[in-house]
Amino acid sequence: MAPHGPAPLVTEPLQEGPRTTGPSRRPLVALGTVVALLALVAVALAAVLLSRLADRSALDEAREDALRAGRQAVVNLDSISAATVDRDMDRVVAAATGTFKEQFSRSREDLKQAIVANATESSGRVISAGVVSADEASATLLVAADRTIKDRTNPEAQVVHDRWRVYLEKRDGKWLVEKLDPVG
Repeated sequence: MAPHGPAPLVTEPLQEGPRTTGPSRRPLVALGTVVALLALVAVALAAVLLSRLADRSALDEAREDALRAGRQAVVNLDSISAATVDRDMDRVVAAATGTFKEQFSRSREDLKQAIVANATESSGRVISAGVVSADEASATLLVAADRTIKDRTNPEAQVVHDRWRVYLEKRDGKWLVEKLDPVG
């Protein structure tokens, strides 16, 4: 006869398995990695764009500086008068380099004698100018200028229309005329 009473309580150990008390962390880790990679790509793109913008700004500045220097050089060349010939020619030489400087310097004395002997008065005015090509070290311009001249043989002022292809180089931070060719 079996004793009566409560049956013995039998307990079995629970098997440990994956926890199911919340969402898995794997999708969150993957999402974080994707976000971090996208942020790196965005930073890299921003750096490239800023660099290109800075390069473009530097090129725009170089073009404007070259244009300004080329316009002034043509005005200087067209504005040489007997009363101020040395100072006028010094301005031309100061804005020159290379081939143009050599040619102008070589003919300077003969040109000076002719200007003084004829009592020449000349003034120049740029009508139009534009950049054909440019980088941060060199530029090519087209310049249209009017030169007003009077001298002993022509006491009434005459206007001469000059068209120039102006080649400039940047030397020691300054734009200088390297070559000057008449156009048309």
